[in-house]
Amino acid sequence: MRDFLFSNLHTGRQKRPALKRQIRERRTAQALTVFGLVLAAVELYVIFGGF
Repeated sequence: MRDFLFSNLHTGRQKRPALKRQIRERRTAQALTVFGLVLAAVELYVIFGGF
C-alpha cells in the first residue's frame, strides 16, 4: 500500500514555470499593484477634493 501511494505521488507533480514566465508574471503583478494604488489615489482625490 505504501509503495502504491509513493508511486502516485510523482505523477501529479507539475513542472516549474520557465524563468521568462516568472519574470512576466512578476511584472504583471507589479503593474496591477501600481495601477491599484494610482486608482485608489484618484478615488481619494475625487472624494475629498470635491468638498
